[in-house]
Amino acid sequence: MRGLYIHIPFCKHICNYCDFHKRIAKNQNQISEYVNKLIEEIEVYKPYLNSDIKTIFIGGGTPNILNDLELERLFVAISDYKLNVLEYTIEINPELLTISQVELFKKYNINRVSIGAQNFIDNDLEFLGRHHRKENILNAIRMLRDNGIDNISMDLMFGYPTDSLIKIKENLDVFYDLNLPHVSYYSMILEEKTKFFIDYKKKKISLLDEDLLADMYDFIRKDLYEHGYKQYEISNYSKNKESIHNKIYWQNLEYIGVGAGASGYIEKIRYENNSILDKYFNEFISTKDEITEEISKSEFMILGLRMIDGVSKKEYFSRYQSNINEDFDLDYILNNGLIIETDDIIKLSEKGIPLANIVFERFV
Repeated sequence: MRGLYIHIPFCKHICNYCDFHKRIAKNQNQISEYVNKLIEEIEVYKPYLNSDIKTIFIGGGTPNILNDLELERLFVAISDYKLNVLEYTIEINPELLTISQVELFKKYNINRVSIGAQNFIDNDLEFLGRHHRKENILNAIRMLRDNGIDNISMDLMFGYPTDSLIKIKENLDVFYDLNLPHVSYYSMILEEKTKFFIDYKKKKISLLDEDLLADMYDFIRKDLYEHGYKQYEISNYSKNKESIHNKIYWQNLEYIGVGAGASGYIEKIRYENNSILDKYFNEFISTKDEITEEISKSEFMILGLRMIDGVSKKEYFSRYQSNINEDFDLDYILNNGLIIETDDIIKLSEKGIPLANIVFERFV
């Protein structure tokens, strides 16, 4: 099984915390030229665009910053390969969603939409540099549902400088009222080259205490569980609608990545595309690295342990003809109660989930 990831780097505004590959488009011509290049790059991977492709994910940036003409050009180009995928996702910003966009999603068989909400509190959305408000999120969900798209995921963020446990509870209460099948609830990470990083260096903002962040994460996990959401990955929770595409990453399977700044993993080669548009227009790929068996084993463990159900010893042996316990020293994380080991499964313990980075270090 493989996935296809398509990156749209354009945003209408740059959020205060964001360090993803993104930029504000100079004009509509630049977006049109980018779509041309995307379609050209997708064609490069034609030999791989077959029944092995089970998921498509169009992410960003802000994919629905494309106008209807450019969206349809991209959708048509993808549909020409006649892929029979299980899951076809597009990310959206709620304030930009229109009825005509939703109609295009339905026309081209997009069956999952991920909404970059981050928060339902208007003052905090403004602080984060978001340009939507709670009402925009609610309107977007109504539009999608009215047009028969019910598999809706939502991104929420905690741990930003003005966050609190009270605000998390308020956000979760709104989320529960929406009865969506999936949420990705991430902790904010202070990244260089962001407004928040600059403000932090100038002492205009301060970061939350690590103990408070741990309490927030613990509260989110338990509260979502009590409301019927299964945690299946460190930051992802679902009511029977786990992200098939993201599990391709965590299971260390192959995927094609197209677009400026995208990466891919095909036939033991991991590649990364140029993120600067002028360079991308001239040459898609910037770096290629062969993934040795040793690296692949480490990635299998680090990525797989992100999933709450853990990794299978049988699957590991099937891939590498060797045993996890012989390839890695598990004594420290076992003796400290950070992982649980059964006859076939190794997974993070309740104690180990919030300390996952300590566990991952054992496999580097």
